[in-house]
Amino acid sequence: MSEAQADIAPLQRKLARAKRLNWFCYIALLLLFAVWNLFLPGGSIKWWLLQTIPLLLVLPGLLKGNHRSYLWLCFILLLYITAGIVDVMMPTRGWQHGVLTALSLTLFVSAMMTSRWQVKVQSAGG
Repeated sequence: MSEAQADIAPLQRKLARAKRLNWFCYIALLLLFAVWNLFLPGGSIKWWLLQTIPLLLVLPGLLKGNHRSYLWLCFILLLYITAGIVDVMMPTRGWQHGVLTALSLTLFVSAMMTSRWQVKVQSAGG
């Protein structure tokens, strides 16, 4: 194994873990919105569509592994993070807002690092 390959191996492991975390949080957010709006009282299909369509816009790029799709996902997630933090601070809101904030923040950091590490791995030829 060459020195360059040895340097890139830990980065590839980090990238693989980050991608798994991305998919876990991404699917969990979609499931949260489905449960929240389709099964709990007060939800509606309109809100469900409004919450899920922005996330689904980047899905084709995420499936292809495009690093720019991860960056666009980060921009989209800023809206969810902002809304979640505002709602968490209101005493009358339910548990869903805390879960939304935690998942959005985790996915934001994970997607940002995935994009960064993916560019490094690709530029190193791995």
